[in-house]
Amino acid sequence: MRSPQARVQEVQEVFSRKVLAQRVFLMWIGLGLAPFILQARSYIKFVTPHKLSSILITPTDLEERTDDLHISCPVDGLFMASSWWNILPTHYHRIEDGRLCHFIAPQYNAHGNYFLGDKKARPYRTTSDSCANDSYPFEFYFYHGSIGYYSFYIEGHGTYCALDNTAYDVVRGVGTYDINGASVSSNKGDTIYRKSFWYGLTGSAWIAYRFWIIRRSFVSCKRFIRRCDPTTDRISFQDAMVFVQESLRLAAHGARNYHRVVLLFLLLDLGLMSDLFLLITQEGLTGRIQSISLGYNLAGIMSTMFEMVESMNWMRENTRCFVKRLLFNYETALVGELLTALLIQFYITSLNRSSLRHTEAEAKVASYYIMSLVGHGCIALGCVLVIVCTRLIGSVAFIRWRYGSLALLTTSCCVDTTLGSRAKLILLAGYVWEDSKLYYKVSTLKAFGILKLTEEDGSEFLVYSKLHWFSIPRNCLVVFGTALGPNVEPCEERPCSGVVSEFEQALGGDFGRKPPNNSSRSVSRQFKRVGTEPLHGPSFRPVYPAAAFPKPRGSSSGYMVNRVGPTAEQG
Repeated sequence: MRSPQARVQEVQEVFSRKVLAQRVFLMWIGLGLAPFILQARSYIKFVTPHKLSSILITPTDLEERTDDLHISCPVDGLFMASSWWNILPTHYHRIEDGRLCHFIAPQYNAHGNYFLGDKKARPYRTTSDSCANDSYPFEFYFYHGSIGYYSFYIEGHGTYCALDNTAYDVVRGVGTYDINGASVSSNKGDTIYRKSFWYGLTGSAWIAYRFWIIRRSFVSCKRFIRRCDPTTDRISFQDAMVFVQESLRLAAHGARNYHRVVLLFLLLDLGLMSDLFLLITQEGLTGRIQSISLGYNLAGIMSTMFEMVESMNWMRENTRCFVKRLLFNYETALVGELLTALLIQFYITSLNRSSLRHTEAEAKVASYYIMSLVGHGCIALGCVLVIVCTRLIGSVAFIRWRYGSLALLTTSCCVDTTLGSRAKLILLAGYVWEDSKLYYKVSTLKAFGILKLTEEDGSEFLVYSKLHWFSIPRNCLVVFGTALGPNVEPCEERPCSGVVSEFEQALGGDFGRKPPNNSSRSVSRQFKRVGTEPLHGPSFRPVYPAAAFPKPRGSSSGYMVNRVGPTAEQG
């Protein structure tokens, strides 16, 4: 019969493991599952067949008219989702109770029709009070060319204000259709249901791959929880966020640049373009969330492009680490995206009121498709500029506040060199700054999933969980570095076979320098002025077979626990 103390200890262990699991899976839901649900919701909306309203279909028995064009078709812009979008009429048809005008937005490759009624109507809710007696019924649709061979469709209604030549609208339908280029401008519409096979095919493949990433991350999180000792390990929300973000990376470890090019196209065509188009259709809180999704996709594109540059070895190691610490760190990862969500409507409105709206002649010469790349590029570059500036300022301010010196930005660290592009982002708060050298804290190594393999001859190696494209092997641990005291250096990747455990000391320092005999004691004096954790871990550390990631039967924690005595320095 177990003693009361053993039962209390068991209850505490179960409670601690539940707290750990809640933290990890809360991050998994917020960073992985929630964005995936938003993307799946958008895909369902766009892939659903749509049908044009009969009043908006171009009549074939009436001739096109251009006389008094701007008098008959006076609408200069559409106000939707708190943003103003410029339009330009090209011709019109006189129909019953009003005019049917064909319009374009030259910098976005958008073409469509709008109906403007002759009789006054009750103003739409977003119309200013001054237009109460000068509002007319307004309906519209347009196709908005994407990068791939399809166009986004939008249909809405509202009222036109004669005082400011602006139509105030609400969206009532979206979809996609397999037209682009010249066929968009010549589209006259019909009464049949329309859909895009291109978007349905590529979109379903992209959603399936994102779902696979979510599942792969879920399995990684379960394994991470199992190999943590709840009685001694204290996993913070920040460490949980780092592990979840790393497990959600789009490109598998060891990806080639042609893989990343495919990912970039999918991010641009199915991620960025969808978000840009949905900005027109979403209002209020939903629109703000969509803006965050836009920034999230832009950050993913930036990260993927930087991975491509990293893998090509175009930069020196100090330069690579400098750029990564400034622009690709967890401390400022979401700040720029949130700021983009706050400013996006004001930026789009100012951009649409600029000289960019007077580019019809350039679009006819270069093609509307090429001009749309310029228009969408301006929106994307503006958002990227906000994200980059926010990260620059935030990184410099954080490093100055945390460490009191900016020398950390240009200081080499052998762990960063050994990790290379295996880590998606850098955790600035996870460093130890001692004697002008950088070390990774024990908790940071754990957050990045780095473990220690000790062989029979006493040699120590760095191990990480390798993420594959379309498989989740049980033995996913791979050796990628050699540990020499607190210093590490890269080695050829090979499967891990043996017993692995967690590191008990910080790792880092200058790359390629052999540690002195007292290096462990020197590093253990780390960071007293900034209140970081002690160098050595607790006396109870988990040790488990590399191939035993699934939970063994009859084991509460899922791994063997080797009780070891205190280290030499702990007395």
